[in-house]
Amino acid sequence: MNKAILILSHQLLSMVAPIKKIVEDNGYACYVLSSTSSKATAPQWEIDEKQFSITSSLYLEKADIDLFLQTTGKNVDFAGCLSVWDGYRHLMSYANHIFGARDISEEVVARLRDKLVMRQVLQAAGLTAVTSQVLNEALFESISHPEQYFIKPRIGLASMGTFPAKSLTEYAQLEHLWMRAAEDKNYEGIFSRDNGFILEGFISGVECSFEIAIDKGVMDVLAVHEKLDVTQETYSVLEGACICPPRSLTTAQVEAGKVRLDEIMKALGADTGAYHVEMKFDPQLQWEVVEINPRIGGAYIVDSTKIHSGACLLETWLMLILGRSPVRSAAPARTTFFRVFFGQSGKTLLRIQRSTLELPAVQEKVLYKALDKLPSVEREIFLGMALWDITDMAISEHPIFFKQTNDYLITEYQ
Repeated sequence: MNKAILILSHQLLSMVAPIKKIVEDNGYACYVLSSTSSKATAPQWEIDEKQFSITSSLYLEKADIDLFLQTTGKNVDFAGCLSVWDGYRHLMSYANHIFGARDISEEVVARLRDKLVMRQVLQAAGLTAVTSQVLNEALFESISHPEQYFIKPRIGLASMGTFPAKSLTEYAQLEHLWMRAAEDKNYEGIFSRDNGFILEGFISGVECSFEIAIDKGVMDVLAVHEKLDVTQETYSVLEGACICPPRSLTTAQVEAGKVRLDEIMKALGADTGAYHVEMKFDPQLQWEVVEINPRIGGAYIVDSTKIHSGACLLETWLMLILGRSPVRSAAPARTTFFRVFFGQSGKTLLRIQRSTLELPAVQEKVLYKALDKLPSVEREIFLGMALWDITDMAISEHPIFFKQTNDYLITEYQ
């Protein structure tokens, strides 16, 4: 019997299909444990019914893994576990410990996902100048210059509840915001009452995400995406587009970011795995970390990285878990650009369609259709996204092209 990989899926999603293909292409059997869908939808992946299990809950817990291994996974030789869902990262670590696979500990996972603890560790190591405190009413009332601070959940997801302190006029607004997040069934289990909000010093500068792999403590940067068209909604941040490699920074500045990031990951005890790390560069303050995600990036980060550097983030992560050397193409780096389209909370789509550009998209995806009602939530709502290879495009043409892509997905609401 082939060794197997366990995939943890949140509500029948979490990129099961591409992970399954990579797992099987590498000669491993694939098993899936998923929470049930809040939308009562069927799985978007095919697998033998003897190799998957769906719980009755909207959110997986350790007991679900234990039961799965005693039933569906009984007598199966598991080599590792993989999950791209943020809320299951500690469960993935838990399973990998059982299987004897390579992974960071649950303690390190918690240290990375808790933005307050992460910042405190970096402060102690002299690797951040940003302050971070638990936000309460007394602290909020004491703020005299709110433009200098940023509010975010200690542990969150989908940019929900991340906003400048100046956007909050009354402390009581936070209670309403947290209730809305807790009621969002798509993100069941993420926003617990124990977490709350933190207040951080505002970080300025050009924002980038570093897609990295760490093998036995040695960090490899597979791609650096500069975030473009970042806009602030009332209580969330929307990242409209990314270009890889960055266009606003010099090679020396990006290299300095890599050096600082290597120091940061070592200080936090992250010595293996794949990560999506958000950092900002300010000429005066240099590089500051925004947050560290112990997983791969979302949207088209995986596909963009593959085109840019030839490295598949999913396969790289799997190889690291299995203790095998990741494979990376030696082809020259290419330039990519992708745009994400967001919807309006609670509105009903009257029309949603693609437009035509002279340069066709390499990949595109539309997640809603006409007459769909969008969820009424205080977070980003993905309508769709598109990815382009712009290696052969003159840099002088970038601004015009980027502007044209704003209208690539045309929407109209009732």
